[in-house]
Amino acid sequence: MVSRGDMDAPAAEETSTFHRGLDDLKRRGSALLVVGSVPTELYSEASKQMLGAPTEQRRRLVVLNESASLDTRLDPAIRRSTEWTRAIRYTTLERSVATAASSPMRPGYERRVNGGIGRLGAEIAEDIHEFDSFGNVLSPAELRVAFDCLPALLSKYDREHVFRFLHVMTAHVRSRKGMLHVWSPGERDDEINRMLAPLFDAVVELDVDGTEAKQRWHLLDIDVSSGWFPLNG
Repeated sequence: MVSRGDMDAPAAEETSTFHRGLDDLKRRGSALLVVGSVPTELYSEASKQMLGAPTEQRRRLVVLNESASLDTRLDPAIRRSTEWTRAIRYTTLERSVATAASSPMRPGYERRVNGGIGRLGAEIAEDIHEFDSFGNVLSPAELRVAFDCLPALLSKYDREHVFRFLHVMTAHVRSRKGMLHVWSPGERDDEINRMLAPLFDAVVELDVDGTEAKQRWHLLDIDVSSGWFPLNG
């Protein structure tokens, strides 16, 4: 594997193994844990790439904190409709009926989900089911899911409860041959990220070197890393 300080490309054989591993993740479905003590804007750019370019036929589900901007995550040219693009704005806080009724209306492809972790899981599962129905049978990597709410869940629930939630969600996305990425701020070797990593197929590290944003991928099943390369490379 490529060491943390090595900015050179991996050896040719390792590079070939890495790219074959990436192709395999796209074919069979995958879950990525995205980590790094970086500004939110850098993660948003990485997530935008993982959700796919406007030219790619993808069905996208973005699970955001309530106040987050969807515009930082999706190219303006991406189709925004319930058939192709959906956004869940989640808060762990329960809302009264009166408060919910007075909230500003959002486009039909966006909705709020409040309250328990079980309800959030059910809403995500329903969106995936409906995307599957629209697509008849989803093609490999057609479904893309971004999940930003891990810190909010960890602030309310114990780690074992959150671990079980992620286990179910990752399995659900893989069953549709989709690609899920979950944002977990902090370093790769932080205790929580080391605990969660076995649930995922790869860990994606984000970092900033001066003014350059960079990323490094670790494919866990085959124990191969990419080495650092530019985020917008």
